[in-house]
Amino acid sequence: VIYEFPGDCSYLLAGDCNHHSFTLLGDFQNGKRTGITLFLGDVFELHLSADGQLSQGGKRLSLPYASHAVFVGSELGFYKLWSEEFGFAVTIDNAANIAVTMTKLHSNRTCGLCGNFNAIPSDEYTAQEGFLTEDSYDFANSWAVKGADQACRRVSDPTQSCNSTKGTAVLSSCSVLQTSSLFLHCSHLVSPDAFLSLCQAEACYCDQKNPEDCSCPFLLEYVRTCRSHGVLLHGWVEESQCFPKCPIGMQYSECTKPCSTTCHSLNIQEVCKEECVDGCTCPTGKVLDGNRCVEVSQCSCTHMGRHFPPGSTISQDCNTCVCRHGSWECTNEGCPGETRVQWGGE
Repeated sequence: VIYEFPGDCSYLLAGDCNHHSFTLLGDFQNGKRTGITLFLGDVFELHLSADGQLSQGGKRLSLPYASHAVFVGSELGFYKLWSEEFGFAVTIDNAANIAVTMTKLHSNRTCGLCGNFNAIPSDEYTAQEGFLTEDSYDFANSWAVKGADQACRRVSDPTQSCNSTKGTAVLSSCSVLQTSSLFLHCSHLVSPDAFLSLCQAEACYCDQKNPEDCSCPFLLEYVRTCRSHGVLLHGWVEESQCFPKCPIGMQYSECTKPCSTTCHSLNIQEVCKEECVDGCTCPTGKVLDGNRCVEVSQCSCTHMGRHFPPGSTISQDCNTCVCRHGSWECTNEGCPGETRVQWGGE
């Protein structure tokens, strides 16, 4: 089931609707996605904005973050909030697209804008009050979550006619879903009809300057849905002329390992669970250092939670350590007055 909803409040995206162990809210303002809020029961709250700012009760927190079996960090240029213990992961890409994945343990136990996870499409539009509707706006409005100082206005389905030149250009960009042989490779598993309808409807009221900025989010969502069904649409970027946004210095890749090489990972062995995901990577020969791509020789080091530029020196246990290639290289001298005893046998 796919639908569009330009919200203007906080809405329940998904959560454990049986035991209420966790709740994920999607935060919207004037139709734009602004971030997500996580609740664990009634006592723990985290807010991650679309631009990567993490806060708790109004207090800014730094990334990466770990507490209460919840982790927040960045992956392939996207922001990610996840918990293996609670069985969910949320990513926010550079266009503020929010993706929620859950383990099969939550099957038929969820509710909210992401549905009930029971593999039955006909009852996905179950409103918070329990009734089934065919109207996506009635469904989505029902999951609004009003805060103590927040009144949620009901969002209505926009009705506009398409007669602008830009609207025609957007419609043309959408049409690759049904005219391109590349996109049709997936049509036997994922019907493009719903994506095409939403893409065409966007032509009526999209306020972006470039037509591709109106149609590309729907094409990207179709590609990601196809990948989740095991079909990789290699070359879709060139075919559609859609170039998903990446942080400065990074480049979009249709298929890459989820564990991008970072200055920190140069000296550890990481095991990647998935084989291929889309995301932002550093150009060949560079690695990620925080939020920028650098040569390995320019990798910084960390010590006691602080970052040090390459070439920095620190004292550690009477030895001098130098930051080189993302790790500390230390001398191996004993402290003055220290007696070293060596045991030998005959």
